[in-house]
Amino acid sequence: MAPAPKFSLEEQEKLILFAAVTAIEKSTLLDFSMSSIAKSAGLSMGSVYKYVQCKEDLLIALATNMYQEKQRVFSQVLALPLTTPERIIALSLLDFTKVQMYSFDDQLESIVNTCSIMKRSSKRWLDYMFNCCKVCEDSFQLLLKTAVESDELGSNPSDLEEINVGAWSLSVGYFQTVRIHHGRSNQQENDGQACVSSLAVNNVHILNLQRFLNSFDFRDKLKSEDIEKVCKKLVELELR
Repeated sequence: MAPAPKFSLEEQEKLILFAAVTAIEKSTLLDFSMSSIAKSAGLSMGSVYKYVQCKEDLLIALATNMYQEKQRVFSQVLALPLTTPERIIALSLLDFTKVQMYSFDDQLESIVNTCSIMKRSSKRWLDYMFNCCKVCEDSFQLLLKTAVESDELGSNPSDLEEINVGAWSLSVGYFQTVRIHHGRSNQQENDGQACVSSLAVNNVHILNLQRFLNSFDFRDKLKSEDIEKVCKKLVELELR
């Protein structure tokens, strides 16, 4: 009779992911080896490969956890007793140092969304990550749909798509560009310790997002005092 496994599947998953984070922090997102993961986790290579089929799958698994954490925080923000424009801009006023999953979140997000990583990853793990991202997208779309149904936003159908694409593009584009720049600068100056802080209410991104949202037929336009109020709400949640 075969001996009972030392760890349950859930325990093995935690050991593998913890070992992966440790290995990446000691090297880079591209330089770690699967053998080092198995050794650090105290598992056989066979056990590791039952969980993930390649290094790329492991990166996708870590990214999925990262997106799940972001979705948890986004759900908190989108549930705040604020207007729809206030909740949208709140997502850009978060202090991401308080909600990041790993010390390498920004680099991980950039890498897993490249064609080369996706081509080498298994469909199962890609589906996990895509489904997690879709939850975020669906919650944002539901927010806008609810705004229309409550007459908070004019019912022009094209507005929903424009707000959805525009707001995400402004936010993702800004944060990826600025944080990557921060990371490069701090890598040279502070041994790689990137400094990511919450944005000021008069930051160029916040002002541009405010102008963008106010161009649509929302019942309540975003004012400076509204943005200050959003910041106070986030502080109360310890997200800023």
